[in-house]
Amino acid sequence: MTDLFEPLPASAATRRKENTRARLVRASLEVFVEKGIDGATVDDLVTAAGFTRGAFYSNFSSREEVFIELFAQVTDELLTTVGSDVAEVVMPSGEDCKVDPEADAAALITAFEAIRPFGRQWYLLYSDAMARSLRDEELRTQLVHQRSRLRDAIATLLRRGMEMTGERSRLDLEDLAQLVVGVYIDLMVREQLDGRDITELAATTILGTVRAFLEPAESPAT
Repeated sequence: MTDLFEPLPASAATRRKENTRARLVRASLEVFVEKGIDGATVDDLVTAAGFTRGAFYSNFSSREEVFIELFAQVTDELLTTVGSDVAEVVMPSGEDCKVDPEADAAALITAFEAIRPFGRQWYLLYSDAMARSLRDEELRTQLVHQRSRLRDAIATLLRRGMEMTGERSRLDLEDLAQLVVGVYIDLMVREQLDGRDITELAATTILGTVRAFLEPAESPAT
């Protein structure tokens, strides 16, 4: 399984240099993946990080606070990965040329491929975050904000492609982007549950979904 974060060095010298708060957050990844927000305990989190409860409460007031920070960092990691991979597709290194429509369509598939290696970890964190945000109003704003960041990244890809082709969307771009995110999630769940390679299915489903809501700019809206 590919991890969303690179392992932290374990030497005592390095640990003194590392920020305790950052280590607690990064070490919490597998705890929350395997146990969820409700199943994880403070003892689980400090054991994973190699700290004491005192160190935990010097940095956080609750496990929910750790989860929020973890989810934000995971979103940062995914957006960085997606952004760098997509950039290689739409603007190969060393080229100073305009993005062409075909390459931009391929960027959606590339974005999905960038997330796939982290599918199990990301989906479990994402589903836990969304379920909790529906039940806990206090956490909702912070968790939904992270969800919207991925949606906005997809919307940017869609907008760029439509500017190149002159097409327009029958849906608001944010709504179409959220639909694509939903397709991403379903595909990753299928891959995890069925243990099958979904590369071809992903290309057909993602691009097919987007094309179903696009029309030439000169056509009247339906």
